[in-house]
Amino acid sequence: MRATVHRSVAGLAVALGVVLTAILPASSATAGEPVQSPDTGLVFYSSYPTEVVGRQATPDGVCRPVPVDATWLLAWSGGFHSVSGYRTTDCTGPAAELNNLHSWPTGYHLSYRAG
Repeated sequence: MRATVHRSVAGLAVALGVVLTAILPASSATAGEPVQSPDTGLVFYSSYPTEVVGRQATPDGVCRPVPVDATWLLAWSGGFHSVSGYRTTDCTGPAAELNNLHSWPTGYHLSYRAG
């Protein structure tokens, strides 16, 4: 009986993992990833505690959402010349330059464009 329960629980765990992998968006940064120095690409960080909350490998000019817990970013590599932050979700309205180690309150910038 116990072996059957253990197999059932293991099967459910595997099924849940497959479903979450299919549903959740891909991200090269795992929530709570520890800070690395040096790092690569454009890296978004949270402040308390300081953790990596998002990344972009190279600039592409596409409007993207700012990671929810991000409060600052640093362009380690990849040729990022300009990172514009917006208070809207669609990169419209006034832009703020973020690539010179600026910080902001959580949720202040909702989207960004890296060029």
